[in-house]
Amino acid sequence: MALFQKLPSSQPDRRSAQRYKVDCPARLKMLGGDREGRLSDLSEAGARFDTDNPPSEGVSGLLSWNGHEFFGKIVWANENSCGLVFERNIPISVVDDTAQAIEVQNGPVANFGNIPVARRGRRASLVSGSE
Repeated sequence: MALFQKLPSSQPDRRSAQRYKVDCPARLKMLGGDREGRLSDLSEAGARFDTDNPPSEGVSGLLSWNGHEFFGKIVWANENSCGLVFERNIPISVVDDTAQAIEVQNGPVANFGNIPVARRGRRASLVSGSE
């Protein structure tokens, strides 16, 4: 009998594939009706779908985005998003394609000259415009 045995992990890692942050419009098609939302996380094994009034855990549906459609099951849900596990792993090429097509909203670049400078004692410091 060995003095040191490796004990089985009581909390196995649920994720078998690397996840990618994405941001694209998506639709979850279910028997009870479709939900519009955004895909915010994607891997070969599953996805995170952000939507108002997400479906309950255990509901199955077809997740559709950027011309791709894959069947999955809701494994968790909260107030504004849910997690799906795909019936079968999706091709890594679809994950790569989605991750490369991230919609980034660029705002205007801040003009440093527009930031007010206040003087306190001998040092200048930046202050917010809400004071």
